[in-house]
Amino acid sequence: MSAELKKQKIQKLVEMGERVHMLARTGQLNDDELVRLSQQVTKLDTVLNAHLGKALPVKENGVCPQCNAPFEGSFCGGCGLNIDAFFSQPITTCAVCELVVDEADVFCGVCGTKRGR
Repeated sequence: MSAELKKQKIQKLVEMGERVHMLARTGQLNDDELVRLSQQVTKLDTVLNAHLGKALPVKENGVCPQCNAPFEGSFCGGCGLNIDAFFSQPITTCAVCELVVDEADVFCGVCGTKRGR
């Protein structure tokens, strides 16, 4: 019983922390220390998600946004993606964390924000 109660407490603390983080990221929190901690979490999110291919692709980096292979010219040598066509289309990003989300996603896979809010 005690182990289950501890597990429930930890889950509630995580939920509370996620809520505080969201309030801090959207400017609804005025506690400087909590905002500072939230900014640190956001930086960690950015680094972690860049490794998952969720960072905003930049054509000048010379890395294919689909397969991460280096490219030169208008097509990726790794997967054949038309680089010029890809970068001529708008890229959908989360309104809160600004990382890339798929057009079909209802929620951001990084921070959980519902799209279109």
